[in-house]
Amino acid sequence: MSQAPVLIIGSDSPCELLVQSLRHQGVQPLWLRPETEAQQLPRHALAGGRLTGSFAHGGRSQALEAVQGIYLRPFGRPGSGSQASALQQQLWCQAWAELGELFPGTVVNRVSAMGSNASKPYQLRLLAGLGFAVPPSLVSNDPAEVLAFEAEQGPLIYKSASGVRSIVRELDDEARSRLDRLRHCPTLFQKRLRGSNVRVHVVGQEVHATEIDADVVDYRYASRQGGDAHLRPTTLEPRTRERCLRASQVLGLPFVGLDLMLADDGLTYCFEANPSPGYSFFEDATGQDISGSLARLLRGAEPLH
Repeated sequence: MSQAPVLIIGSDSPCELLVQSLRHQGVQPLWLRPETEAQQLPRHALAGGRLTGSFAHGGRSQALEAVQGIYLRPFGRPGSGSQASALQQQLWCQAWAELGELFPGTVVNRVSAMGSNASKPYQLRLLAGLGFAVPPSLVSNDPAEVLAFEAEQGPLIYKSASGVRSIVRELDDEARSRLDRLRHCPTLFQKRLRGSNVRVHVVGQEVHATEIDADVVDYRYASRQGGDAHLRPTTLEPRTRERCLRASQVLGLPFVGLDLMLADDGLTYCFEANPSPGYSFFEDATGQDISGSLARLLRGAEPLH
């Protein structure tokens, strides 16, 4: 393995898949997990526009300048241990997030570029500007306003208006009975659409599209809700593919997961752009080589077409 190493910051299954793909492509990955490496923060200096620094890996000091690319996924829960240990892990993750802003090579993804996901309405405006259809939406903490929106649009779904993960649910009788709680937590409501769900992973110039058949609103939690979800690779029509590539560029996210629906009304809707997609769920289910595309992006290799 002669190519420059790639840094992987994180602990979960997407990191594991990327390690395997990098090794398969002949690149040495340096996998840093917060639960084992957080005792020593990375060090860096910026002088004359040149970034230098070092970090600990496996008990040894490594030069930051030798790194080819960085995969940043340090956002999980801290590992088991004391409160002081958890705080140290948080500081370590924050240090790498800040260092990712300065690193001159490929970073997937810089935290600053992930900001649009903090506001779903803002992100929807960006996606609409790229030519995607977006569902009629309302953010409100007023039960009467929500009921009026439902009377106008028909069946609704609701979810978090921020980047905090939530389960997408239908506004049914049980949910309506709890609308008084809405006053304490503004929530995003959208017209419920019908059609085919498609998750698109854009990785540099490579695109992986997955069609999902599910009998629940949120296919990610199908088993938890007593339903089923079946995933299979699919091909996007050229205009939609170009819009997805353009979204990746405009959002500044070399790796992004776009949630689309090819709706029964003939339009292609985009619900969200996930800035740190847990792609292993899709790769494990379909065999699509998303981790291979990610490895090529991080090591600066030519994309596959």
